[in-house]
Amino acid sequence: MMTAEQVRKKMRISHSRTDDDISGNIEAARLDMARVGIDPGADDALVDKAVELYCKGQFDYLGKGEQFMQNYERLRDAMSMAEGYKCGTR
Repeated sequence: MMTAEQVRKKMRISHSRTDDDISGNIEAARLDMARVGIDPGADDALVDKAVELYCKGQFDYLGKGEQFMQNYERLRDAMSMAEGYKCGTR
C-alpha cells in the first residue's frame, strides 16, 4: 500500500510537513476507487499508480494537476471494469 513517504518521493518533496495532506489524499483516492466498485483492499502496482496520480493532481504537481487528475480518472475507470479489481473478487 502506498505511503505518504513514497508519494512524497514521487513528487520530489524532501520534507515531511505535507505528510498529513498526502495521507488524506491517499485515503480520498482509495475511497474514490471504492466508490466506483474497486476493491478497497486491492494493493498492487496499478492501485499505487492511481494513488500517485490522484495525489499529484491534488497538489497540482508541475502545474499539471488537471492532466494528472484526468489520467487518474482514466486509470480508475479502466480498473473499475476489470474483473480482478471488483469488490469481492480478490
